[in-house]
Amino acid sequence: MQYILCYGDSNTWGYAPQTMARYDFDVRWPGILQKEMGAGYHIYENALNGRTTVFQDPIEEGRCGKEGLPVVLQSCAPLDAVIIMLGTNDCKKRFSLDPWDIGWGMDLLIQYVKRADCGRHGAAPSILIVSPPAMGTQWDQTILGTVFGKQAAERAARLPEIYHEIAQRSQVDFLDASPLTTPGSDCVHLDPDSHDRLGKAIADKMRIILKQ
Repeated sequence: MQYILCYGDSNTWGYAPQTMARYDFDVRWPGILQKEMGAGYHIYENALNGRTTVFQDPIEEGRCGKEGLPVVLQSCAPLDAVIIMLGTNDCKKRFSLDPWDIGWGMDLLIQYVKRADCGRHGAAPSILIVSPPAMGTQWDQTILGTVFGKQAAERAARLPEIYHEIAQRSQVDFLDASPLTTPGSDCVHLDPDSHDRLGKAIADKMRIILKQ
């Protein structure tokens, strides 16, 4: 059995934009990943709405990704791979971050995983970072417009290039979610078809990384 951790925000948790409920496990991308990888793999799903990479949210407390990650890594050990898809919430208006600050936040999470002794026999697990899905532009038609807005979409659009460079520097694997997904009705959260495409693409990547 090989063990894979999915660490993310509401687009890993499976927030449904139309109903504001949660998609079932077999609909959201970690569930698709589990189905695609098969019985020889166990997918740990650790996702939280509003989670950032490393930044404290003054309104939504307890959402800082770097604070929860060390405990999650140890509780799931031993791990063969860790998938991190974060950065969307870092783009919110309230943070006013340069996209590279978000990239360095992801870089710090990578270093946390490498130092955690959470892989087989204390080694580091394989790491895949996934840049966040692209955001929509019709903010005046969505409840999230006051939280995100046009500048958030512009920040998010720069993250694939930045994450790719971070991945190369840190010698970890990278996947861009943007070509695989379309933003849902609220401009942020994925519809079931996007979850399906993303889960299958991540499974293809995992087979290469873990040499299935």
